[in-house]
Amino acid sequence: MMASDTCQGAENLALFYSLYKTAQMHGIEFESYMQRCITVMSDHLNEIEFAKDSKGTITGYKSHSISEEILENLMPWNMVKA
Repeated sequence: MMASDTCQGAENLALFYSLYKTAQMHGIEFESYMQRCITVMSDHLNEIEFAKDSKGTITGYKSHSISEEILENLMPWNMVKA
């Protein structure tokens, strides 16, 4: 079963589309926006506690200690237009 075939997958996809449309509305090129988000989140990977299944596969996250300031700076309305 694909993740998009589940309620959680549908919720995740809705969040992704929401980010896409919000970035678009603020004149941000979405691919560049996602690259920036992934880069910043990679820099703070040690601050994220992941949920894993019995095989050790990451299935989500439990919590994080990334500062609110860092996360706020990643919001599309706070990013410099590409």
